[in-house]
Amino acid sequence: MNKINRRQFIKSTGGFVAAAAAPAVHANGKSDYDAIVIGAGLSGLHAAMLLEENDMKVLVLEGRQRIGGRVYTLMHVPGKPEAAGEWIGGNYARMIATARKLGMDFWIPEQGGPDRGWAYEINGQFLSAQDWEKHPLNPMQGEDRSIPPHRMLWTISNKDNPLADQPLDAWLKPEFAKYDIPFDQYLRKRGYNEETIRLMDVTIHTNHISNTSALHELRRYHVNSFNAKHKFYEGNSYAQIKGGNSLLTDAMADSLKQQPLLGKTVVHFDQTSTNASVHCADGTKYTADHIISSIPMPVLRDITFSPRLPEQMQAAVNEVDYGLSMQAHFLIKKKFWEEDGMEPSIWSDRSIERFGVRNVNNEDGPPAGVAFINGEASHKYRLMSDEAIFNYVANELAEIRPSMKGALDPILIQSCERDPHGAGDWVYWKPGQIGKYAANMRERHGRIHFCGEHTAIMERGMEGAFESGERAALDVLFS
Repeated sequence: MNKINRRQFIKSTGGFVAAAAAPAVHANGKSDYDAIVIGAGLSGLHAAMLLEENDMKVLVLEGRQRIGGRVYTLMHVPGKPEAAGEWIGGNYARMIATARKLGMDFWIPEQGGPDRGWAYEINGQFLSAQDWEKHPLNPMQGEDRSIPPHRMLWTISNKDNPLADQPLDAWLKPEFAKYDIPFDQYLRKRGYNEETIRLMDVTIHTNHISNTSALHELRRYHVNSFNAKHKFYEGNSYAQIKGGNSLLTDAMADSLKQQPLLGKTVVHFDQTSTNASVHCADGTKYTADHIISSIPMPVLRDITFSPRLPEQMQAAVNEVDYGLSMQAHFLIKKKFWEEDGMEPSIWSDRSIERFGVRNVNNEDGPPAGVAFINGEASHKYRLMSDEAIFNYVANELAEIRPSMKGALDPILIQSCERDPHGAGDWVYWKPGQIGKYAANMRERHGRIHFCGEHTAIMERGMEGAFESGERAALDVLFS
């Protein structure tokens, strides 16, 4: 049987969905599998599905005791909030196609997305959205004064974005390397004052605005802006899987010929000229012609390779980090917003950055809310018990908004940072790292291939995971 080339394969798959385009080519007869995929998140499952559709024998190993990776719907929390991978964008072609192929429906939950109403607490003052434009605390000038605090990061990052109207991979072009500098430095050069920069830093999804590459943020909002132009669900640019995004990853896993093995924490990779092996913490070992790893860079630091990773790739593993966050979920016992007449949700410049309220109208269970704490503000929670976190958050919210006193019952704490297999929410680039490492994230290491959102070029988030899984599957198929 003849192998088709890469261009023929891509053409046959429409660029994002594989058909049975190429027969599997076995490197030898000694491996247990044609390919082992590490990680049962979107990137790993998509890669595994594509390889199986091309007649390969595939095994998926997952360190957690559940499917989905950073796609994790909190099914037992009112409103079924998404703990991490939340919104499907209109340009998420691979993800949308996979969901439709597997019979998924879409929806937009009540009180979700960017249109949520907010009350603000800034510099110790509680104010409404209507007060903001003319309020003395507003640090901006001219037409920018109409930008509400929760939209400042988005709007200003998009304003005169040098990546606008460029291809989605333009962030890697040499002419944009000059923006691989601290984001706060970039903003000062554009004339923004320190208070505006401080408020933008409140919800930045890294550790701090001064330790974030401006090019990373410009790319982030370039991709988001591009997605926002594409409508795919009832005239909307964003939606979720009806019933929870975890239903999609569950269906992807169920579609595989062999179900992923859970609780398989990888501790070592080794390879020869003919195959590669995965060693797990429980003492098991699996061998394949190729391995695809979707393990996040910070987690790879604790895994050994034989032979060792190339120097530049190892440096990237050692230095590239993921954004940190903490979520405290509560049941709302009383509608405190009816008591004080303000919007239900709060945006604050304290360490508790946001408290988002769901199910205001009790259409999908009782009202519930979640406190979001991003970046370096989340560090202090690392050594706190769940009970201590709940008490701290509830007390601070009651101080911000007296009507919230006694209004909250704890449900659960969710943190990708606490997850030893996750190490954070998603990759972020520090100043100078894009120029140093972005080109190395996709390099194969012998028979070991790498995928995951952190290796994507065009997209970010969940579609970035799909993109990377597709690219890794192609690398295996045409090796």
